Amino acid sequence: ALVPFILDAFDNATRSGAHPILASAAADPQVAEAVGRLRVWNFTTPTGIVEGFDADSENVEVGASVAATIYSTWRGTMVANTIDATLDGLGLVDVPRPAKREELITAMKHLLERSGEGESGLNFFHAPLVGDKDVRRDIIVLTSLRDALDLLASDAFAPAFRMSGNQDDYRWGKLHRIVFNHPLGGAAPSFNVPPGFGLFPQPLEGLAGIPVDGGFETVDQAPPLDANNIRVTDSDSFMFDFGPTGRFVARLVPARVKAETSLPGGESAIPGSPFYLNLLEPWLMNETHPMLVFPDDVRDNAVSTQVFLP
Repeated sequence: ALVPFILDAFDNATRSGAHPILASAAADPQVAEAVGRLRVWNFTTPTGIVEGFDADSENVEVGASVAATIYSTWRGTMVANTIDATLDGLGLVDVPRPAKREELITAMKHLLERSGEGESGLNFFHAPLVGDKDVRRDIIVLTSLRDALDLLASDAFAPAFRMSGNQDDYRWGKLHRIVFNHPLGGAAPSFNVPPGFGLFPQPLEGLAGIPVDGGFETVDQAPPLDANNIRVTDSDSFMFDFGPTGRFVARLVPARVKAETSLPGGESAIPGSPFYLNLLEPWLMNETHPMLVFPDDVRDNAVSTQVFLP
């Protein structure tokens, strides 16, 4: 929904006779490189790192991973440079504004389609000395992309990218991470996963959590920790704790049910049990295991049996 506006802005900026300010924004080599990456993006969100857990675990998809990082960061800077900057500039700091992710995306798409004009008639796209509203829109789109690249190379993202300006370093898995928090994890972090008492060590040095594909607006939902935000501040902005707590597929046939399922952890809640985290890694990669629904199947596949007597 939004990427075409970036591509169109760059194409308009590189045409003969383009406004000098717009042309200057597109002349930035890093902006041109980022647009080129978005132009060939297939809109998937792989981790792009060998430590990552992807549904397609056989390939490390660097190109799509970098594009996902650039787009997601641009989306946040675009909101900051338009909706937030306009209302803050008017002194309307406490005025309700789109906050939920879906509201922000809808508002942004609406403004892009109307070249920055809201329903109230207020202009949200500011570019001094530029009268043409379509040119203002394109300038804001490309300058927000430049801001996104600056943010990714800044100290705020240093834990992930070490202040690198090389776009190849911007792998989605360094940002899109999850920690499975245990109710006792606040007082004893070893209960959380990672580390899960050493059963699932931290995959990335200096970065909390497990790198996973997916994200907001993807089929396999995994939105940011702040359920009502897509704004970006630092390398933890894209961590998440919301996703499918179980996956279940069944084929109903006469006298027999065949089912597959997946759980983010294991069947046992006891640390040290072989069934404490044995299902976590398959869940992270969207794999499933047979779900036994008939007593004879359960007995035939049982590893152990516990009998509770009064």
